[in-house]
Amino acid sequence: MEAAVYPDWSALPEELTALVLRVLDILDLFRAGAACTSWYAAYSAARRVRIPIKDASPCLLYSCADDDADTATLYSPSGGAAFKVRLPAPAFRSHHVVGSGHGWVITADEKSNLQLLNPLTTAQLDLPPVTGLHHVDSFADEQGRTMYRLYGEDPWRPDYAMPYKPKELRLFLYHRAYLSCRPPAGAACVVLLLCQPDGELSFARLGDDRWTHIAKSQFVQRGSGYRGAAYNDKDGLFYLVSFDSSVHTLDLNGPTPVVKCIVKQYSQDDDPIRSVILAPWGDMLQVWRYAELRCSEDLKVSEQIANEVIGPGQESFTCDLELYKVDINYQKLVKISGLELQEYALFLGFSSPMSLPTKDFPTFKPNSVYITEDSSENIYINKYGCGEVGIWNFETGNLESFGTIQSAHPRLNWPPPVWITPYLS
Repeated sequence: MEAAVYPDWSALPEELTALVLRVLDILDLFRAGAACTSWYAAYSAARRVRIPIKDASPCLLYSCADDDADTATLYSPSGGAAFKVRLPAPAFRSHHVVGSGHGWVITADEKSNLQLLNPLTTAQLDLPPVTGLHHVDSFADEQGRTMYRLYGEDPWRPDYAMPYKPKELRLFLYHRAYLSCRPPAGAACVVLLLCQPDGELSFARLGDDRWTHIAKSQFVQRGSGYRGAAYNDKDGLFYLVSFDSSVHTLDLNGPTPVVKCIVKQYSQDDDPIRSVILAPWGDMLQVWRYAELRCSEDLKVSEQIANEVIGPGQESFTCDLELYKVDINYQKLVKISGLELQEYALFLGFSSPMSLPTKDFPTFKPNSVYITEDSSENIYINKYGCGEVGIWNFETGNLESFGTIQSAHPRLNWPPPVWITPYLS
């Protein structure tokens, strides 16, 4: 009997490899790369030509308690399994996640500098340094160690600067970060940064060495800063929601930024975690997430990190979530039920807001909201605490468990877990 002859998949031309691997879901794609040396070579070749991935379902990216500091876990709900990714230095667990979009994660290192990271390709790009912001500079303390000064936190003393240690500043400074498109687009890719004090806006294009500050418009007064954003690739505009629920557009396509108010002040009674979502069926939505702190006696903090946790017995929990349709013509918000999500699932957190038709992705529950921890206040108070991950059920008014993933792959809460849609580019 003649010995069986097996094809050498690694010898396939890159174009044919791309045709094979582009039809795999994200879980099988990673399994293919881990099967053997030849498959890993084929997978690596596919990464080099940057094939689009057919499976567009969101994955949860987090640090797993059982793994090394440089290893991240990607959990694919559509595949029902998790897989590991070893990421380049500095260690993933030393980063703070402040945004994600188009398959890339925006993180802040222990010097509070921002990077773009693609967990699938392990590509990493530096953004302008934190001292490239208009209201941050550095100095040396009495021991010669680098420190930062953050200006503008006190409205009555604009020249007053609060000092911060490098890895502490990121917890206070960064609120959210958003991408206009995938970073391989180069200078066409814009990173929009919402930061302290009170939702300041800055942006940078890839290749810039400084952040460009956008002064507050006449429509946004102090105390009513921006809380969330979404990018519309159809008109090339960012849509911004402020503390008072007003909505503005930001146009960065001309020589100077242009901010316009399209929905005036609606409410300023409270300050939930606000998100603006551009629904695929044409509506603009706002989601208000109310998060509170409660005491948890079970939380244990090691001596190594005790100085980084202000409230070791506190954890965040979602007590309510409200959904609104933005009526631009009548300048108002209309409260709606989850049934009006039209069988879509929403994904919120430090990721850019996403919506997904559950008829195409039956793993996800229709008319629901998949949430990860995104309370900057809670992260500051309790950096290593129990941040929430779950599914908001509009019928019961509760955040439900995400399933068995926590027990099978116990996640850490630092860096904050975040949703990503995988891309090999």
